[in-house]
Amino acid sequence: MSRFISGAVVLVALIAVMSVGCTGQSGPKTVPVKGTLTIDGAPADGVTISLAPQESSNPVASGVVNKGEFELYSGTQGAKGAVPGKYKVVLAAAGIGSKEEAMKKYAGGGPGGKSSAPKEAPLPFPEKYASSATSDKEVEITADGADLKIDITK
Repeated sequence: MSRFISGAVVLVALIAVMSVGCTGQSGPKTVPVKGTLTIDGAPADGVTISLAPQESSNPVASGVVNKGEFELYSGTQGAKGAVPGKYKVVLAAAGIGSKEEAMKKYAGGGPGGKSSAPKEAPLPFPEKYASSATSDKEVEITADGADLKIDITK
């Protein structure tokens, strides 16, 4: 009988350890980060914002800007927020969407067009913000989270 009880105690302990491992968040702890992005004072739209960590151990945090507002998510698991630290602001034009939208955007590309090479569309922000190596906009996320107000000038 005591052997049965010992086995049951070990089984319960094993299940408890496994469930803690499954429910815990992997990776560094994130804090909520939201904000607004304006370009020359107007709310940005159709832009993806990313925070590139200045400390290589932190994951990148990114989000889509909609009518000037964004919320950030980090890492491959999409954890809500960002890890506290210092970051460079990096911008990208949001996805084109469907094949039809791409065909309209890139004149002459595709069936019946004169050229299959797409024409480059102008970025809605200065090109220096397309890379963490050239971006001069920096932000710091504290342990309390952040409500960022970022203005980019052309």
